[in-house]
Amino acid sequence: MFGNGASGPPRERAPTLNSGMSRQLRPRPIRYVALHLTFEPRLENELARWEQATQDLNVETSVVRNRRRPFDGYTRVLTSDGGILISYTDRDDSIVYTVLRVFTWVVTTGVGGWLLSIHGQLETAAGLVSLAVLALLAWLIVRRKLKALHAVEIRADCMVVDGRDIFWADDIGENWPELKTKDDGPDRLVIAGICGTRFVEYMTANRFDECDRTPELLAENLKNAMEQLWGRREVTFPAPR
Repeated sequence: MFGNGASGPPRERAPTLNSGMSRQLRPRPIRYVALHLTFEPRLENELARWEQATQDLNVETSVVRNRRRPFDGYTRVLTSDGGILISYTDRDDSIVYTVLRVFTWVVTTGVGGWLLSIHGQLETAAGLVSLAVLALLAWLIVRRKLKALHAVEIRADCMVVDGRDIFWADDIGENWPELKTKDDGPDRLVIAGICGTRFVEYMTANRFDECDRTPELLAENLKNAMEQLWGRREVTFPAPR
């Protein structure tokens, strides 16, 4: 019965089977492989050339001094009364200045002609040419553009122009001042609107040159100030019941 070639009783095989199962269930060790990144050769060459070019230029950075301000003569600040004050400059085209220019030109030309006549050179061709040159130079000098300084303050209940003219917000109502052209000149502009029953030119905003955009900036800032201080007046100043 036990001579059929069996290797032994079944209980003697158990250790062999158990050891085989333990060998099969034993976890294998995990190997960690470090990642290897390759660098693009073309990019490496570009960086190398950029560094070399930077070294060749030898550029030294310095603080920019005497920076030119793009807002020439234009400021916008808050006041102690809670208003918005805007100061700006425009070309002075007032009647007083125009009369003064003509008067200066006439006087300068007349005095020059009188001096030439005293020296007896006015009757000659050279004297006449000298008088014409003097008149031309005098005219070029007196027709130079002059700047005029203006200030407008938007308060919660009024608008103050140049510190002396006061226009109440209740009188202006919804007819807020706007930028308008004056006469037929594209460079002669005014801030105007209806106040009560009258059309009023509140202030001038003449262009100083063809690149001057002060009038447009002034009109935009005035609109923003009026929207902030006058657009919410029903909340700031409730109507009495």
